[in-house]
Parts: sequence; C-alpha cells; structure tokens
Amino acid sequence: MGMIQRDYVLRLIQQLAQALARIAGLKRSGQLDEALDDVGATLNDLFGPLRQTLDAIDARSAARLLTDRERIEAYALLTAEEASILELMGHRARAGAGAQRALALLLEAQVLGHTLSADAQKTLARLRQQDEDAL
Repeated sequence: MGMIQRDYVLRLIQQLAQALARIAGLKRSGQLDEALDDVGATLNDLFGPLRQTLDAIDARSAARLLTDRERIEAYALLTAEEASILELMGHRARAGAGAQRALALLLEAQVLGHTLSADAQKTLARLRQQDEDAL
C-alpha cells in the first residue's frame, strides 16, 4: 500500500470512529433525528457522489465497487447505525432492510477475502443475531 493510500485509509478510519462516537452520543441522549442526519452527512462526506450509486445497487455490487475492507466496513457500519436509529424511531421495515443490507455488505467483505476489524466483527455478530431472531 502506497503512502498516499495509507494516509487516505487512516483518515477514513479516523473520520468513521469520530462519526460513530458522535452518533452513539446522540442516540444515547435521544436525539434520533440528529443522529440520523449525522449518519447521512457522514456517508456523504466519506463517499461523495458515489453514495447515491452505493445506495441504489445491491450489496454485492456495492462491496465490489468499494473494493477495500476499510471502505466496505465504513459503508456497512454506517448503514447498520442508520438501521439501529430507524428501529428506535419505530420504522421497523426500513430498519430491517438496512440491517439486512449491512449484514450482506459485511458478508461480502468476507467473500472478497477481507479480514474484518473488531468493530465490524461485533456488528456482524449483532446483525446475524437480529436476523436469526427475526425468523
């Protein structure tokens, strides 16, 4: 990995960690609309115009388009957070669809041969459990 790419990845990881911490704080304080807005803003910041494409295509295609583990995880973790917020807001159908998408993205990352980070592994386990509970 070249120095420029490594710097990009480090910035991405740092931005994601900061965003997830902010979003968790907003959720804890019951500011769900603000948390949802923050998820959207972070997705836009990290993926720019590509976000619309990512949201419009299936999880397999999205993972292949994103290519590297860090970008797939960032998109999947933010998608999982969005689903969690929607669940708290009572939007069960949208929350379920978002959770399924996040689960599919993380599984696709593994299919592509990526070793998931600890945070992504925890999210994957939680999403799998939710999926089993829904059956």
